[in-house]
Amino acid sequence: MTKRNTENENTILCSTCLLKLSYIIARMEKIEKALYCIKGTLNFKEAREYLDLSNSQLYKLTRNGDIPYYKPTGKLIYFNKQELDEWVCRNSSETNAECEKTIAETDKGCAYHNEKSKG
Repeated sequence: MTKRNTENENTILCSTCLLKLSYIIARMEKIEKALYCIKGTLNFKEAREYLDLSNSQLYKLTRNGDIPYYKPTGKLIYFNKQELDEWVCRNSSETNAECEKTIAETDKGCAYHNEKSKG
């Protein structure tokens, strides 16, 4: 085998590896998002991602007392997922019925995911 053929094979192998790696990363992100359905308490980073807010936006909401949170050790901030859902619906432009429907659909999806992961 010539040096050029070996380089081409390595390039193909690297491309295949990158494709597989990107697939694995996408699956991991999907699994991480599914974990929010299982957890009842979220840390700051998880709550930020769950609510799709920036760090500064979430800090501002906690500082002003606009969003329910807990500081059991006096330092780290935690959030109750159900309270976050209620807070989002309370501050949304949707009607209560639409908001309750959204929560029910989310809970239904979480229940489906839980059943699937058990079986």
